[in-house]
Amino acid sequence: MSTPVSRSDATSEWTRKKLEKFTALFLNQDIGSLAPLIFFVALIVVFGAAEPRVFLSEGNLTSILNNGAVLAILACGLTIVLVVGEFDLSIAAAASFGGALAAVLVAQHGWPLAPTIIAVVLSGVVIGVSNGILVTRFEMPALIATIGVASLLDGLTLWITGNAVIFTNFSDAFLISGGWSIGNIQAPVFYLLAVALVLAVALQYTATGRWLYATGGNRAASRMAGIRIDRQIMLAFVVADVLGALAGFIYTARQGSLTPQFGTGFLLPTFAAAFLGSVTLSRRSFHVVGTLVGVYLIETGTVGLLILGAPAYTQQLFAGAVLILATMGARYRGRGGSIRRS
Repeated sequence: MSTPVSRSDATSEWTRKKLEKFTALFLNQDIGSLAPLIFFVALIVVFGAAEPRVFLSEGNLTSILNNGAVLAILACGLTIVLVVGEFDLSIAAAASFGGALAAVLVAQHGWPLAPTIIAVVLSGVVIGVSNGILVTRFEMPALIATIGVASLLDGLTLWITGNAVIFTNFSDAFLISGGWSIGNIQAPVFYLLAVALVLAVALQYTATGRWLYATGGNRAASRMAGIRIDRQIMLAFVVADVLGALAGFIYTARQGSLTPQFGTGFLLPTFAAAFLGSVTLSRRSFHVVGTLVGVYLIETGTVGLLILGAPAYTQQLFAGAVLILATMGARYRGRGGSIRRS
């Protein structure tokens, strides 16, 4: 006769197996891909030890989470373009234009919330299609094409706003759309969670996601496999710029004001986060989870340095350093130079 297994023994066995699985996953992980996470934890430890009452306070930690959400939405959109092997330097300008368009329609023309959101989404579609056509039909390098589109968007933003700050006459519905919260967690964080979840699932578990990765990995082989490369590139630009325009809308609604070309300051951190994410938990592969780690590593480092008394331009310096190091790390690991365990 078999000996009956008690519930506590079964629970212990289940726990043991889970721990063994987690340990095996960690040991099989490329050590180099864990470096950003280790650095992230180190930042928290250092800043927490230096200013525990301020940095580790609930208010500061939730502030980091809330303030990084719009940047993370932008970075998630950029990640899709980077997956197909292109660049989008217009995504920050798309955010500025999306925010400006929303502010002008609501505050100056009295539009309701729903039509305003539709207009912002359509503007992102037009921007993305424009980028896609320039890159696929006219075969322009993405860097040149998106710089040109960004310049046009900056001009349009200044034109429709009259180069003036808009901070009055916003409807209650508009302000609530960016200002609601659950506890101390504000609306942009929940929008980010929805965006990140949809993109992560789409990239990893759908045919479209596989086609996007194939396009960025080997275009010749992808064409031979029947993948429509131009369509995937167009889709990537449209998704990125729609998210860029919506990020601008969310930022403006949360702030309750619009400063023309506010998105300019987001461009460098967005690229830095995405490139840092490409060497996080992967071997030189852009993915949403890594991008989120990159965003909040930059946000944590910036806030920590400001708490220690660093000047306001610290974010640009920190993001620039992260971008350089992440790019160097991606190239190093892409050549097979990753750290190996003995």
